[in-house]
Amino acid sequence: MLDSQGMDVLRYFQPYNQNSTNISPRKEGLSMTTIAPNTASAALKHLFDWQAEQAITLSGDEAGIKALYPLLEQIGKVTEGEGRIPFVIVAQSPHITLSMRMEKVVLDGNTGASYLADNRVTNLYTIPEGHYLMVDVEDGRAMRNTKPSVALAHFKRGKRFGGTVSEGISMVTYEPEILRYHCTDLPGSRHDSDDVPFLGASDEPELIVRWFVDADPYFGSLSCGSRLGLGT
Repeated sequence: MLDSQGMDVLRYFQPYNQNSTNISPRKEGLSMTTIAPNTASAALKHLFDWQAEQAITLSGDEAGIKALYPLLEQIGKVTEGEGRIPFVIVAQSPHITLSMRMEKVVLDGNTGASYLADNRVTNLYTIPEGHYLMVDVEDGRAMRNTKPSVALAHFKRGKRFGGTVSEGISMVTYEPEILRYHCTDLPGSRHDSDDVPFLGASDEPELIVRWFVDADPYFGSLSCGSRLGLGT
């Protein structure tokens, strides 16, 4: 099955279908550990420093990224459990392309690639200007086997927001292991107005579009509870 970019989308299902009974338990990284912000400031600082190092490498803006640290004080209690991340640093700058972002996503030694045109990607939400924190993040596993459109309606009822392309890439930059277990729909963004972008990993981590938007057990939509920028 080919997508609108002429790529074989079925290859994303093959690793799951062939090895579904042999998949090892998820190996979570630092961001995926359960952290309650109101009781674990040291752990949050460790998490911030880990993400900030990579965000600075991408943006080249050490002062701007580190300026986000005081925003941690504004984070209330986040939802705990598997697939939950207290926050994700999202670096923003006009010079940062999708390809540049994906080059920072590395899984099993393979560097990520974007197959989307930057000027054809739009967001459904108003995003903070400059660098910001995506707060109370769910990596999409809770929404597997749910259409992106249905997931968006679910998020709206729960006063949550669908994750965007930049947010999704940021998350898997820090936690590439997520892509080993499910493809991540990014319902907060669109490509060519209608197509839903997603992150998957076959031979390499990839950002492409999902033009077939049926529910599938290997796809789940990224979401967050809020976004915090220096001007919000």
